[in-house]
Amino acid sequence: MKLQGLHYDADRKRAVLDGFVPGTGGTVRRQRTIENVTKAQAFAEWKKFRADLESGRAVDGPMTMQQFIDLFFDDIGENHQESTRSTQRTLLDCQILPYFGKTKLEEISSIRVAKFIAHMKKSGRSPSYTNNAVRLIKMLLRQAVERDVIADYPLKKKVPKEKEKPLRLELTREERDRFFAVFDDEAAFRRYLDDKRKLGPVTQSESFKKPRRFGGGLRGDSKAAGVAFARFQELRELFVVAVETGLRKSDLRNLRRNQLDFAEGFIRVLMQKTSLEAEIPISAACRNALLAVEARCGRGENVFRDAAGKRYSHTRIRRTFVLAKKLAGITRRFRPHDLRHTFGCRLASSSVGLQIIAKALGHTTTRMAERYARPSEEAMRIVVKALDADPLFTPR
Repeated sequence: MKLQGLHYDADRKRAVLDGFVPGTGGTVRRQRTIENVTKAQAFAEWKKFRADLESGRAVDGPMTMQQFIDLFFDDIGENHQESTRSTQRTLLDCQILPYFGKTKLEEISSIRVAKFIAHMKKSGRSPSYTNNAVRLIKMLLRQAVERDVIADYPLKKKVPKEKEKPLRLELTREERDRFFAVFDDEAAFRRYLDDKRKLGPVTQSESFKKPRRFGGGLRGDSKAAGVAFARFQELRELFVVAVETGLRKSDLRNLRRNQLDFAEGFIRVLMQKTSLEAEIPISAACRNALLAVEARCGRGENVFRDAAGKRYSHTRIRRTFVLAKKLAGITRRFRPHDLRHTFGCRLASSSVGLQIIAKALGHTTTRMAERYARPSEEAMRIVVKALDADPLFTPR
């Protein structure tokens, strides 16, 4: 059956959708081309395109950035994680729309984006924040081309990035030892509970005959403190696997038993963020941690789970991490994601090639792996050894 406004080429798997904007008397026409789709997918896109025309999403005349966001941002963000959408929305509301909101999409040229970068710099925005905003602008303009809102990508020249200062957020060997040692130091945990206790004033309560103090938290010498330490200690293996595999927190939470191949010695995970497969060899420390979890919880669909059989919540992982960091005396900036940085840097410091690091991290190219792969100070000491082994002057 032939549908008005749908032209499907089965050989090329290409659909061309077109139609007139209602209320324009046939004077305003919109067209959309979609590649690599089946006939059924083309029909679904045709229905969506017709709905766009009827709802006024296909506006008359050139579209501004504000109009484009109002009409298409929700659709664009459907395949993004909630945290990504939230970050993008903040960048739009605080930076991009105040600057480009009334600008027609086709007029957002390379020079205007360069002026936007200068504006961000003058406003005191960090290079990384500015680069994130520019990446979002580029993505939106590409989406505008794909949706036939504009005919061509308007950024004809390369827009230079702001130079970002690389952060050294990975754990040193000494910090790593301190971080994992706290999970075996119950005495330090109990002292921490005592140190943070703050007893309230003595008050009279109808429920008790004598005045008494309320509040204060757990006592370090209480039975409840031992239960709290056991609950804290339970997540040690999760952090060990994190630093031994470089998996993101979401992939750790979702790690399944069928993704572990102990016989061949590999973990194979389809990364939630990129939908790419990471293939990570199982180290001795990683194997011991995974077996310890299995011995404690038994086999189940999810590897990391609590006493009720449910995956650990983001909140519990974050709180345990923050407490471990505090007990280890790590006061600098250090996030759970930096365990991934630590994994990449450990491999680089052991002279593992970037292609192998990229494969383990689940990247398609070595470019992203270069961010994590920074040799440690210990590894760089080989430069001194090499120079000392070949002295410039012969000793007298």
